[in-house]
Amino acid sequence: MRDPARAVIFGKRAETYDRARPNYPPAAIAHIESLVEARRALEVGAGTGKATVDMARRGRRLICLEPSVEMAEILSQRTLPDVEVVVSTFEDWPGEEDSIDLVFAAQAWHWVDHDTAYDRALLLLRRGGALALMWNVPVDRYAMFNAVYEEHAPDLLAEHDERIAKRDSVTWLDEMGAAGFGALHHFRHEWSVTLSASELRALYSTYSDHMALPDEQREPLLDGLAAEVDRHGGAVETKYRTNVFSGLAP
Repeated sequence: MRDPARAVIFGKRAETYDRARPNYPPAAIAHIESLVEARRALEVGAGTGKATVDMARRGRRLICLEPSVEMAEILSQRTLPDVEVVVSTFEDWPGEEDSIDLVFAAQAWHWVDHDTAYDRALLLLRRGGALALMWNVPVDRYAMFNAVYEEHAPDLLAEHDERIAKRDSVTWLDEMGAAGFGALHHFRHEWSVTLSASELRALYSTYSDHMALPDEQREPLLDGLAAEVDRHGGAVETKYRTNVFSGLAP
């Protein structure tokens, strides 16, 4: 499951990622905070801080792990209180046993090594501590754009990437349960945002499978997506489902 090179590919477009990717709905943040009274929390794959800003609270120490130097730099510039930014993967971070109340990941857990990640989370968490995995999932990111993809990148339509498919799957709860977590729960929240042609182009340019395309294929694809939005009045509603999968350490 782990793909170190692709996991840090977002650093190539760190500023665009920070500008174009949506924030997380307050209801999802509130749900995570309700799981446990967390004095010390660990964020895995913090990126530029899309979830960090809302999770940073006075009186709580927050350690943010981010393997991309470029992404971590943007997060560091936010100068959030009681937030420590560490350029590291979850697997390489030398944390102390029984020292964390909450481990959470926003749009990132599908990049960790699943052979070791749950056991490592249990090792770090205090008894009764929580693991919370959150994703903003486009309900159908292709929707009106099938013809554009058929022309420029038909392979992307298959959604064959297991990482992408699992963002919306209760398989995460099965994995947590198998590792020993209890009180398993799936929180779900639906919402939408309206995007202009340029905003949608910027957003899609931050998807890892799009970024992995060669320039001569990716740029015509992105231009085609923007043109399609313009043909539909210059703005489109993008629907999202935010999932939070959680469990408590025994």
